[in-house]
Order: sequence, then C-alpha cells, then structure tokens
Amino acid sequence: MANQEATLAFDVAQPRRKIVILTSHVFLRGYRKASIHFVASCWAGQGHDVHFLTIGHSWLTMLKDRARFRSLSKVQANRFQAVDGANLSAGAYLPPLHAFSSSNRFLNAANTILFRLYGRYIPRFARDVIADADLVLVESGSALAFFGQIKKLNPKARTLYFCRDLLKSVGAAPVLQNIQATEINRFDAVCVPSERLGVLLPPGGDVKVVPQGVDALLFDRKQPSPYEAGSKNAISIGNMLFDQGAVHAMATAAPEVNFHVFGAAWSGWAPPNVMIYGERDFESIVPYLQHADFGIAPYRLTADEVYLAESSLKLAQYSYCGLPILLPDLVPFARPNGIGYRLDGESEWRGKVDAALNMRRSLAFRHGILTWDEVARRTMAAAFGQL
Repeated sequence: MANQEATLAFDVAQPRRKIVILTSHVFLRGYRKASIHFVASCWAGQGHDVHFLTIGHSWLTMLKDRARFRSLSKVQANRFQAVDGANLSAGAYLPPLHAFSSSNRFLNAANTILFRLYGRYIPRFARDVIADADLVLVESGSALAFFGQIKKLNPKARTLYFCRDLLKSVGAAPVLQNIQATEINRFDAVCVPSERLGVLLPPGGDVKVVPQGVDALLFDRKQPSPYEAGSKNAISIGNMLFDQGAVHAMATAAPEVNFHVFGAAWSGWAPPNVMIYGERDFESIVPYLQHADFGIAPYRLTADEVYLAESSLKLAQYSYCGLPILLPDLVPFARPNGIGYRLDGESEWRGKVDAALNMRRSLAFRHGILTWDEVARRTMAAAFGQL
C-alpha cells in the first residue's frame, strides 16, 4: 500500500458530485465534530451537493440521550434540512427501533439477525437521494449494515468505505465486523487515516491513506483565553478509549494544574482540579485548545490500536496549536511534542506533568498537518480512483 502522505496536487475544477454520507454521527449544533463533519462541509464548500444521513438512532435513543433524540426529532427526523451553508443537508433515519452494538454476548448473538433486518430498509427520503447519487460514503460502524441495500438502489454510484477505527476497538457488533470482512472488496475504495489501520483491515479492499486534518481558519483565528490569568491548564478532548485512571493520576500528582475534560464521561468522584464538560460543539472548545499549556491523549489501548498515533484527530489538533502532549508510550508518536508515560504502573506522574509544563510551545509541531479542504480533495480523489 503506497504512502499517500506525500504532497499531492489536485485539480480544483473537479466535476460537481451528488454525495450521500451514511454515518452514526449527528450534524447538530452543540454536538462534537468528527472528521466526517469536516469532510462533508468542505465538499459542500467545494460545490458538491452533500446529503448527510444519520443512522443508528431510534426512539430507543431517548432512553440513553433524551436531548439528542429531541434535537434530531425536531429538525431532521426522517427528512433532510439545510445545514452549515449552501449545498449541505442533514437528515436522520429515526424508526421506532434500531439495531445497536453491545458488550452483552447474548444481545450480540441476536444482533446477527437484527442488524441484517435493520439494514434491509432505507426510508423513502433517503432512498431518493441515494438512487440519484454519484458517490455514497459509508462510515465504519452501523452504517455498514446498509451497504447491500445501497448497492441495490444505485449500482452505478461509486462507493467509499470511510474507515476511521478498528471495529473491534470501538466495540462494534460481530455481525458488523463480518459485513466489513465480506463486503470490503465491493467498495470502490477504502479510505483510512492511518497506514497502520489499513494493514489491520480485512484483505481485499482498495485501501487509500488520507491523513486527518485541522480547521486551519478556525484555529488561526485569535480568541480570548477562557482560563483564569496565571493558571496552568491541560486539556483532553474526545472519548475514544478514554483512560480515566491516567487523568485522575495526573490531576492528583499536580493539584495546581486544572485538567479540562471534553467529550468523555467520568465515573465517580473527580479531583477538584478536574473539570468535566461533557459533549460540546467543536467551535466552543477551540479557545481551550489554543490557550492550554499542554494536551492529553489518555488512550487505554492495546498493541493493535497504536494506529491511533496516525489517525487521532486530537493529536493533530494539539500539535497544530503547538501544544506538548502527554500520551501512552505505547503510541509511536513521531512528532517532537510527545511525552510518553507508562500505560501500566507509571510512578512518575509529577515528572511527566512537569515535563509537559516545561516544554516550550512551538508552531513547528504543526509541520505537515493537512487542512480539511486538502483532506476532502484527497478523499474525493480516492473515491474516484484518482489517488
């Protein structure tokens, strides 16, 4: 698999495409943004017609996240609504019930049937745009259940598997892992943010590596600090493989440092210098990133998950902001701003925090990081066999 991280030039005058994106993410104000949101917005900004379809939600969502369900129901339930400027619409398929992954092995056994039933039906509002699409993007996760139906609705459309994580790592049901293994060769292209991740996927896919990006315009905009003058502040964003124990240990070892945790849930008592924010819209988090003293990537990972060093969105964002980063030493992070700690049995937490505080911030840490506009163009090129 060729390394795609070399600088590539693409013709900006590319044909206007009709694109449908299937993902479990929601496109709503107040909720976090993942790479799929940035790519969708950039494609729309480049002149393509983009429909962002949220799946993996139903009335069951109200039991787990009432606010999310109400927001989806109010503006996007089984219909598309214009969002985020021209050319981009978002909608949510909200049936009474939906199949979902679980850590319960008995439920996952039932999911073998449930996911296949769930994926056999696509509602009319979504069928129409899929049938008319030039490109259908399927993100890793529950969206895989709909791949067979997508091929039936529009066999001429290009199909792109937008794979961001190992399904096993994120707890995807075995049936989804099986669909990935059996169908990966039917996608026109498989786009991954990490060469290591591509190697770990089932064989047969046409894998293209497109690294993660950053919203350079947003990060380069000067914004006032949200922190108290003279305070020391660390930031953790995202919930992927979140290691609460590591953050707890850091905070206990350095009580004068404030630890700001965005996106991840916290179980039980937290030290007084740990602030838990929950899920926030990305734009509101940016000032915290810009003015932090260092970033934290507290991954609780195994050897098979070291691809996160290449695919982690937060590592790119921290580095673009010039932040030192505390992260497990198992992660093969090549940039000079990484400070590794032992995943198990770290005994020098105070020293690790001091090393992060004493490392000078530097814009040199951002060297080679792509903008989302560049990522979107490379992803489009991958989908149409031009990368």
